[in-house]
Amino acid sequence: MIYEKIGPGTHLVEELATHGIDADQPFGPESTLLRHAPISEDRMIELAAGYDGLIGISGSKLTRRVFEALPQLKYVSKIGIGYDVIDIDAANDLGVKVTNTPSPIEIISVAEHAVTLILAAAKRLDYYSLDRIRSGGWTDSVIRSRNLYGSTLGLVGYGRIARAVASRLAPWGVNIVAYDVASIEDSEGVRMVSLDELLSVSDVVSLHAPSFAGGKPVLDAGAIGRLKRGAIVVNTARGVLVDQDALSQALASGQVSVAALDVFEPEPPPGDLELFTNSNLLTTPHCAANVVEAEADMERMAVTNMVELLAGGEPTSLITARTVAP
Repeated sequence: MIYEKIGPGTHLVEELATHGIDADQPFGPESTLLRHAPISEDRMIELAAGYDGLIGISGSKLTRRVFEALPQLKYVSKIGIGYDVIDIDAANDLGVKVTNTPSPIEIISVAEHAVTLILAAAKRLDYYSLDRIRSGGWTDSVIRSRNLYGSTLGLVGYGRIARAVASRLAPWGVNIVAYDVASIEDSEGVRMVSLDELLSVSDVVSLHAPSFAGGKPVLDAGAIGRLKRGAIVVNTARGVLVDQDALSQALASGQVSVAALDVFEPEPPPGDLELFTNSNLLTTPHCAANVVEAEADMERMAVTNMVELLAGGEPTSLITARTVAP
């Protein structure tokens, strides 16, 4: 069993202990626990050779090549909701069972973070910041914040996190539209629309989908050009969903008034990224789910999933096909 970024005292170690498993001892006679940061395909193949289960893989990619090179691998317990780094089709083809941890607490954490970024962008905290006050700045007659009340929020991807965002903002008088490639009926307070309509009517566009096939961004230069001028863009999903060069140009031109991003491509992003030259940008370092309660719950679920998999069971979070939005 391989898990990256593990250390003594983490919640995962505590959860392993509840099953009589010490972090430095094998899960079973044919599993082991290693401590690694996200690693390359070649290194993953080298380290995981001969083992039946992997747990963790927060940033390491499990491609078809990796699965084919690990014929003994049968189980993958992914910590977190997203599983873009795993080739699910290859896993299914090769008989590898994959689970994730759709923790209700993580869903709340990411939804709250998205709402925080939406509010911060609408209230122009990119501009009215500590740096401005330190430099002697105060209010401004040109830079104005906006209310969410009466505005239109567009949710790209309408899974559990997007629904949690909608449920929090609908009572504030926000009009909400959503797009999802799956056929989803309108729900209370949310109208399902095409992507083109969403882009054209939304004052705020918030992304809540996994990466699309081939890693193609959903907000490429063309899509950004179809946004309502001055729209806000928020991304707490996957960095690859946004063409960062196109977004940079849109921020500079005013096509996008503010962007608030928790995710980037690659991660961590280089410090000289052109996007970072724009002052109307709010960023957080992919920390939406970095909440103590969420981490503990996800780690507990991941351990439970692996225990059940090793016992021949099928956890409820078994992934059988790639979905649109977590």
